[in-house]
Amino acid sequence: MLNFFPRQIHLAAVAGLALLASACQPQQGRVQLASDEKLQISRSVWDDFEAYKRELGRGGGAFVVTESGLGSGYSLCPGDYCRPGSYTHNAIQLCEQAGVKCVVFARGSTIVVDYEIVD
Repeated sequence: MLNFFPRQIHLAAVAGLALLASACQPQQGRVQLASDEKLQISRSVWDDFEAYKRELGRGGGAFVVTESGLGSGYSLCPGDYCRPGSYTHNAIQLCEQAGVKCVVFARGSTIVVDYEIVD
């Protein structure tokens, strides 16, 4: 299955969405995993995460994975001028706009969920 965020949307997230202010309301596109639950992700999602880490600068970022584990997206801050957490909010907004629910997989380069790669 194809990623639900084409490369153009990744670039748009870097250029535009990362500069939006973070909202304090619950986000409909966000999924919370149970404490004993592992997120199963595809090999292509892992490859996307590796590409995200290469693009990640010192400004921070967030990488999200669809609930199915087959799609991914991210938001990056291009420098030191973003509000902490705004990129997480923006990445979840991408999910909402695409009509899917996502799990925050990583903040910066730190993976924040248990996962396994499935083929």
